[in-house]
Amino acid sequence: MTTTVTAPATAPAGATAERPRRYPPTAGFALTWSIWALTAGVTLLVPDELHVAAPTVVGGIFAAWSLALLGWAVYAYRDRAATLRLRHHTPWIAVLGAWTLFWEFSTAKTGWLEPPHFASPQQLLLVFHDDAGILASSTWHSLVLLLTGFTIGAVAGLSTGIAMGWSRLASYWGNPVLQTAGPVPSGTLLPVVLVLFPTTYSGSIFMVAFGVWFPVAVLTRAGIAGVGRGYFDVAQTLGASKQFLIWRVAVPGALPSIFTGLFMGLGASLAALAVAELLGVKNGLGWYIQWTKGWAAYPRMYAAIVIMVLLCRTLMLVLFRIRNRVLAWEKDLVRW
Repeated sequence: MTTTVTAPATAPAGATAERPRRYPPTAGFALTWSIWALTAGVTLLVPDELHVAAPTVVGGIFAAWSLALLGWAVYAYRDRAATLRLRHHTPWIAVLGAWTLFWEFSTAKTGWLEPPHFASPQQLLLVFHDDAGILASSTWHSLVLLLTGFTIGAVAGLSTGIAMGWSRLASYWGNPVLQTAGPVPSGTLLPVVLVLFPTTYSGSIFMVAFGVWFPVAVLTRAGIAGVGRGYFDVAQTLGASKQFLIWRVAVPGALPSIFTGLFMGLGASLAALAVAELLGVKNGLGWYIQWTKGWAAYPRMYAAIVIMVLLCRTLMLVLFRIRNRVLAWEKDLVRW
C-alpha cells in the first residue's frame, strides 16, 4: 500500500501577502487636535484677567477631550468604520474647538467680553454643578409638559386631517376653521387661555397642543388627498371595507406627509413651550430662563438655553429615527 504525499501549496513567484489597510490621520484632524490642545493649554497656563471659578478643572476637561480625540485617531488607524466617523465629524469638532478657544480667550483670559452679559466656560460649567438639582427638575417638568401637549396636538391633528382628507362634509365644515384659526400663533391666545382654562397647567398644555395641531392637520389632509386613486380602486375590487381603505390604504400612503407635519409640529411646540411656561407654572426651563433673567443671572440663563437646545435636538433625532424605521422603504428615495 503506497501513501501519496501532497506537497504544500506555495504562493506564485512574485506574490506577496496582503497587508491590512491602515488609515492614518488626515491633515484636517491634525489641525483639529491642535486647536483643542491649544485651548487646553490656554485655559491651564494663561493667567486669568477676570476672576473665574475652577480654571484648572475646565482646562483638565479640555485636555481630557484632546486625549480622547487622540485615542479615537489611534483606534481608527486600523478600523475603517471608525475612520469614516472621525472624518465625518472632524470639521464640526474643529469649528467647536475654534469657538471654545475664542470664547475662553475673549472672556476669562483677556476680559474683552465683560460680565454679566458674557460668561466664560468656567462660569457656565459652574452653573451646571451648582444648579444641577433645579436644572434637572426644570428639564423634567418642561419635558413632561412638552410631550403631553405634543401628543394631544398630534392626535387631534391626525384626526382632523384624516377626517378632512376622507370626508367631503368634514372638509366643507373644517376647512374654513383650519384656515382661520390654524395660522394664529399660540402666544396670541394667552389672554383667552387665562380666561377659559381652570388651571394654568392645562392652559399651558393647550397652547403647546394648538401649535402642533395645525401643521399635522394640514399635511395629513394633503397626504391623504395625494394618495393615488388606483390604490383605492384595487382595494375595493378585492372587497375592502371603508375602514380598510382609511387605515390600510389612505393613512399608510400619507405617512411621508404626516411625518413632515409632525416635524413642523415639534418645532412649533418647542416655540410655544417658553410662552406657555409664562402662564404661572412654578417650574420648567422657560420659567427658569425668565426667573434668572429677572435677576440678571446671565450664566444661569445661558445654561438653561443650552439644555433647551440639547433637548430640542434630542427629540428631533428621536423623531427622525422613528420616521426612518416606519418609512424604511423610502430610504433610497429621500435622504434625511
